[in-house]
Amino acid sequence: MKLRHAPGALIRPVIEARLLPGAGAANGDPSAFSSSMGLMAGRVASMGLGFLAWLVAARLFAPDQVGLASGAVAAMMFCVQLALIGIGSAVIALFPRYREDPGALLNSSLATVTLVSLIMGLAFLALARGLFHELDAVAATPALAIAFLAMTLFGALNVVLDNVSVAIRRGDQVLTRNVAFGVVTIGVPLGLVATGAGLGAGSGVILLAWTLAGLAACAIGALQLRRSLPGFHPNLELRTGLARRLVGVGLPNWALTMTERGPALLMPVLVTELISPTVNAFWYATWMMAWVVMIIPISVGQTLFAEAARDPERAAAATRHGLVTSLGLGIAAAAAMALLARVALGLLGSTYADAGEWALRILVVTVVPFSFIQAYYALCRASGRLAEATAAGAIFGSAAVATAVVAGMGAGLAAMAGGWLVVQCLAGAWAAVRLVVLAGPRGAEQGGFGGGDRLSGD
Repeated sequence: MKLRHAPGALIRPVIEARLLPGAGAANGDPSAFSSSMGLMAGRVASMGLGFLAWLVAARLFAPDQVGLASGAVAAMMFCVQLALIGIGSAVIALFPRYREDPGALLNSSLATVTLVSLIMGLAFLALARGLFHELDAVAATPALAIAFLAMTLFGALNVVLDNVSVAIRRGDQVLTRNVAFGVVTIGVPLGLVATGAGLGAGSGVILLAWTLAGLAACAIGALQLRRSLPGFHPNLELRTGLARRLVGVGLPNWALTMTERGPALLMPVLVTELISPTVNAFWYATWMMAWVVMIIPISVGQTLFAEAARDPERAAAATRHGLVTSLGLGIAAAAAMALLARVALGLLGSTYADAGEWALRILVVTVVPFSFIQAYYALCRASGRLAEATAAGAIFGSAAVATAVVAGMGAGLAAMAGGWLVVQCLAGAWAAVRLVVLAGPRGAEQGGFGGGDRLSGD
């Protein structure tokens, strides 16, 4: 979000100075503040348009079809996180060293992720065919299996493109790609209806829309990179030495990312298999709306990591102001979502509202502990304390999934959301205590924030 009018031009330096000290970048680069706001807007747009896409799906198809598709989408996202093996974080950490000639770094990143994402997609399809009784329908149907592989590939590439945008302080590019993605996911089912085409199985149409949306976002991302980085030509040229370095840098970050993102992505898969696709339709819609709020601390945390890696001396101040931003915007967004919970879910249908209203109100409270958790992860990444954060994430993530699923099996969606919230509050308390240490003088004495060097493997 760029403030171009005169009043904005007057107040922007003040906002930047308070939000992220040192954000005004030299050499004419967009500021960290603008990049953070653009990234946040992109993620919020993604979730907002995603809501509209699932609204269209809920109106066109039965809940069991929507639930099966959302389970497959969640599985795809989990495969994407597996396939990234930390490449996105490695790009952020290494980009300053390749700033003058980023072609080899970026192309090796894209090529590595392409290969690994296809392997992970195939592995999931084999697992689903042999062990699952609901999602095996995706693996057993050739068209759906191909769509799943394509979704995994495009999803992984788009995450790398997001990280590149963060590294070059062009968070606004994420907004453009996410808007295009959302428009396609909405337009494909509506277009089929408008042309009178037979929709067939609802899950198939939804997966087709996601596939085409991923392709469109990747194409736009390639054009953006060529414009932002003169002389750079996106391709899949793989330099094995650089790929090994990327993986070496990324793997520790990847382990943390999996503990951070994996539990939320596993939930729809487990709900689909252990409860039912119909219940998952209600859970996924509820979780998706809550995630609109959670994108705020995630975006602030990602920008905090980039800033701490770029300028370690300002990490502590950036953390304090980042927390203020995350909590201020997050609590306001959570309050609005809680008030509008029934109205928002009711747009998908009365059954969605009846099932998920209180679950959504409970879930949005998670934004408070989640703000501390994301800041803690960012500082651990920047200071090289990845083992600590990974261990904490694995413990709390496993506990959250187990508690939520067991509660949901016994008492419904509100209990599931309550179980998730309780564990997140415990994790947030731990994160807050550790932030006091990491962002204080003692944290600097014990290793500080020289995270860029540690992350780059030096």
